[in-house]
Amino acid sequence: MEHWPTRLTPLDRFLNRFTRLRPGEGGSVVAFFTYALLMMVSYYILKTIREPLLLTSSSAEMKSYAYAVTALILLFLVPLYGFAFRKLGKQQLTRYVSGFFLLNLAAFYLLGRAGVDIGFAYYVWVGIFNVLITAQFWAFAADSFNVKSGKRLFPLIMIGATLGGLVAPWLSGALFPTIGPWLLLLAAMALLAATIPCVRWARASVPPGSGAQHSGEYDKPDGGALGGITLVLTDRYLFLLAILIVLLNWVNTTGEYILAELVIRYADSAVAAGSELAKSDLIAAFYGNFFFIVNLMTLLFQVFLVARVIRWIGIRRAVLVLPLIAVIGYGLAAFIPVFSLFRLVKIMENSTDYSLMNTTRHALYLPLSAAQKYEGKTTIEAFFWRFGDLGQAGMIYIGLHWFHFGISQFALLNVVLSLIWLAVAWQVGKSYHAKQENQGENLPPRLHHHPRDRFLPPGEAFDFALSGNTFVSPYEGDVMKFEVELEGGGDIPGWLEFDAERLAFRGTTPSDVATETVLTVWASDFDGAWAEGRLVLRHDKI
Repeated sequence: MEHWPTRLTPLDRFLNRFTRLRPGEGGSVVAFFTYALLMMVSYYILKTIREPLLLTSSSAEMKSYAYAVTALILLFLVPLYGFAFRKLGKQQLTRYVSGFFLLNLAAFYLLGRAGVDIGFAYYVWVGIFNVLITAQFWAFAADSFNVKSGKRLFPLIMIGATLGGLVAPWLSGALFPTIGPWLLLLAAMALLAATIPCVRWARASVPPGSGAQHSGEYDKPDGGALGGITLVLTDRYLFLLAILIVLLNWVNTTGEYILAELVIRYADSAVAAGSELAKSDLIAAFYGNFFFIVNLMTLLFQVFLVARVIRWIGIRRAVLVLPLIAVIGYGLAAFIPVFSLFRLVKIMENSTDYSLMNTTRHALYLPLSAAQKYEGKTTIEAFFWRFGDLGQAGMIYIGLHWFHFGISQFALLNVVLSLIWLAVAWQVGKSYHAKQENQGENLPPRLHHHPRDRFLPPGEAFDFALSGNTFVSPYEGDVMKFEVELEGGGDIPGWLEFDAERLAFRGTTPSDVATETVLTVWASDFDGAWAEGRLVLRHDKI
C-alpha cells in the first residue's frame, strides 16, 4: 500500500473498542484475521475427520501411540524445514509449505476413496500439519509486527483463528453423517489453498511504524544438520520455552487420552443400550459438539478477556494461568473421575489454552530474530511440542501395561506434571521480563513539549489542538491513550470538550468562568505506563 491514513479509519475506530490501534492497522488486522480464519477452518475440518477414522477401528491407546510416531517423524522434518528456511525467502517458504500439505491431502483423498485404511497414517499427518502450519503462521505474524504492535494486535488476530475453530467442528460434526469424510476433506483443501494468496496481502497490509525491524536480510545462522534443534538447545530462552511446550502438551495430551477413553465408554454404552447411531457417528457427534463448545468459550475469552488480562497482569504472569487451571482441574478429576465433570475440566483447560495461553506464548517471540522466530519457534512448536506427546505415550504405555493405571491415577500424574509446568512457567516469565528490561522495553511515554498556556476569553468559542509530539513514546508501534482532568483530580467542566484522538479541546467559555482553568493531561501506553503535562487555560488577560 502506497498511501497510509494519518487518522483512524472507521475500521480502526471499530476495532479500537477491543484494543488500541494506530491509523491503518485495521487493514492489517483484517488480512491476518482472514488468513488465520481460513487456516483454522481447514485444520478443524481435518481434525474432526481424523477422530472417527482412527477410533472407529482402534482404541484410545492407539491414539496415544500416534502422537509418539508424530514426534519421531518431526525429528526428521524439522531439520528439513530449517534447511528450506535458509534457502528460501520467508514468504516463499510459507507458500511452499502450504502447497506441500495440499499435495499430501490429495494423496490421502485418492487412497481413502480407493478403500485403503488411512486412519493411523492420517491421524499422524494431521498432528504434523497442525503444529507446522500454525507455528509457521505465528512466526510469519511475529516477523511482520514489532513488539508493541504485536502485543496489541495479536489478541484480535487470534479471534480469526478462534472463529475458525468455532465454525468448523460444528459444521463437520453435522455434515459427517450425511456427506462422509471425503467431501469434507476436499472442502478443507480448498480453504487451505485460499491461504496462499493471503501471505502477500498480509505482509503488505502492515503500516509503517507497526512492522518488525530487521537488522539483516534474514538473519539465518547455520545450525548444522539439526538446524533449529541446535538453535533451541544453545539458547537459554528458547530452551526454557521448549521445556514449557513439552510440559504443556504432555499434560494436555494425557488429558485427551483420558477424555477419549471416557468417550469410547460412552459410545459403547449408547450402542449397547440400542442407540440408532453407529459408534463412529456418536464419536463424531461428541467431538463436533465438544470442539464447538471449547471454541465458543475460547472466542468469548479472546474477545472480552485476553487483551485486558495481558494489560492487567502482563505476559510474565499470564503464562502462569493455564498451569494453575491444570493443577486444580486434574486434582478434581483424580478424586471424582466422572465423565461430565472431566468434560468440563477439558473445556476450561482447552479454552484457556487456545485463547490466553496461545496469545501469550506467541507474543513471547516478538522481540526475537527472524531465525529464532522461524527455525526456533517452528522447532519448539513442532518437534518439542510432539516430544511432549512422546513422553505421554510412554507414560500411557507404562501406566497401562506395567502398573494397570486407571483414569484417577493418570489424572494424579497430570497434577504432578502441572506443578512442574508451573515452576517452569515462572522461570519463563522471569526471563521474558529480564529480556524486556535488557532491551529497554519498559520505558514509559514522556512529555516532549510542555503545553503552552491558552487564552480563552469569556463568552467566546474555541477549538485548538496540542502539538502532535506533546507526548512521545520511545517505541515504534506503541499507541498512547490521552485523558484529561482538572488539576488535583475531578472531571473537566461541562463547557469543555476533549477529543482524545486529536488531542484537541473545543467549546465556549462561559461568562462567569473563573480567572483560569488548570488541567492535567495524561498519556498512557498499552502496558499502563504514563506521563503527564500541565495545561493552563487563562480567561483573564492579566
